[in-house]
Amino acid sequence: YGEQGIAHSGLRTLLTGRRPISEKLQNVKWTKIKTDLALATSGELFQKLVNYVVLMLLTRYLTPATMGQFFFAATLSSFFAMMSSLGTGRYLARAVAQEPDNALVHLGDVLSLRLPIVAAALVLLNATLPLLQPEISGIVFLTSVYVLVGDLYYSFGAFFTGMRRMGLRIVTGAIGPLLLAVLIVLGVRRDVTLHTLLGFYIIANFALVASAYLAVRLFFGPIPIRFRAGAARRIFSYSWSLFLLMLLGVLQFKIDTVMIWLLASSAAVAEYETAYKLLEASRLIVRPASMVYFPVCAALAASADWTALRSFFNRLSLAAGILGGAVAAVVLAVADHLMPLIWGPQYASSGATLQVLFLSTPAVFVGFVAVFTTSAMHLERTA
Repeated sequence: YGEQGIAHSGLRTLLTGRRPISEKLQNVKWTKIKTDLALATSGELFQKLVNYVVLMLLTRYLTPATMGQFFFAATLSSFFAMMSSLGTGRYLARAVAQEPDNALVHLGDVLSLRLPIVAAALVLLNATLPLLQPEISGIVFLTSVYVLVGDLYYSFGAFFTGMRRMGLRIVTGAIGPLLLAVLIVLGVRRDVTLHTLLGFYIIANFALVASAYLAVRLFFGPIPIRFRAGAARRIFSYSWSLFLLMLLGVLQFKIDTVMIWLLASSAAVAEYETAYKLLEASRLIVRPASMVYFPVCAALAASADWTALRSFFNRLSLAAGILGGAVAAVVLAVADHLMPLIWGPQYASSGATLQVLFLSTPAVFVGFVAVFTTSAMHLERTA
């Protein structure tokens, strides 16, 4: 990968014989890993559960056509949010895990790079979309604000993950969804419009980011936010390949929403997206493992402990494949009853879509484990 890649990866150890953090690895407490895994799983489950309860309320409150507009706006906004992140989330978690003494500097460099890009993405999206889809420009503007603001939280989440402070990630990550749930319930009771509901999303995500910022200030210190051209170039030189991995994932899973919007109707988008949301929710089974094991794998790669890393990967990928197959079997059996039960009778016809999507879960789960493991090993370009 060239001198830069070697200088900043576990390959340096193979060439020089140095094992920079092996002493720390010897002190890893496996009970701590198990505790972190339990915390990450419960935290992710709680946050997703709250968000899905909110969506369940909305699908019963809004028509499928209106929900389709909301889902389409969220898909576009998520694409721009992903573009603005530049793959810095996984880069930051890896950098913090390997250099905890410089964690605040890494976080400050990432935020200094991301903030102006997020602002530019917000302007670009809302300057061009009215020319193509003027009828939903208001929905897209409000949705893009809440999505892009909320996406900034993942930089703080990556910081907490790298520092192995799962408790802070869980507590700060729960504030936004809980506030949103309260606001949405009040809004539905008062029969407010979709635009007002999206305003509630914006308030909740600002609270989410603010709570994470305050947690970092309180427990770690001030964040040195200052743009440095050298730091930006360094971050991008390592994160661009992570960014491309994310881009491939978005194209694989979200291009369908755009195609359905263009070829069918907003109601068809709602039918597809409600099925896809359940596929997305199924990744809760493997996502907490990446939050906990990624910094451990990054540390093992940096110290060239390939035996331990191989053991981690073998066990995790085997478990992911088995769980993915089990989930697929269950959903294939109950899909026709699951969709109307969760989203309401208007979505009963989406059961067949759900069955097709869930045929992919074994590969999706194993691929998820493989991608974060290759990222920990600095092999994302090969991936």
